[in-house]
Amino acid sequence: MNKSPMNYLLTICLGVVLWVVIAVFYGGTFSESLIYKSATPEAFLASFRVILGIAIALGIANCMYWYSYGNRESSAGDLAKAKRVWWTSFIVQIIFSVALLFTLVMLYLSEGIATSDWLIIYLLIAVLTWFFFWLCTFLMSPRTVKYIPLFK
Repeated sequence: MNKSPMNYLLTICLGVVLWVVIAVFYGGTFSESLIYKSATPEAFLASFRVILGIAIALGIANCMYWYSYGNRESSAGDLAKAKRVWWTSFIVQIIFSVALLFTLVMLYLSEGIATSDWLIIYLLIAVLTWFFFWLCTFLMSPRTVKYIPLFK
């Protein structure tokens, strides 16, 4: 799983499957369970799916960069720099997840959505950003940087 192009293809497939499960299957029932002041569940669901689409696109793009970086011969010679690159990418994914949640909150701030629902939404966004990045790099990092991801 850590050889090119298999890791690239598996990452894209996993990302698409996660997006479909979260945005399409779970998103429909979740958006109907929320209480809105003036918005419709369909409008929220459309925005929710776009935000989740951006989240998974950012997660996949960051994984692709990591795989590309890990395949370079220079990466094997400077593992300290590779670790900094991985941590920077991971932190950027956390920032992306918060920014995407903030965007959705700003769009639906006047709707009175409960804090617990915003927490669930953040967890769903986090699955597609930083958790997705961690999982893919944990399982499919190139051999030269295989032991860089957290908890490996």
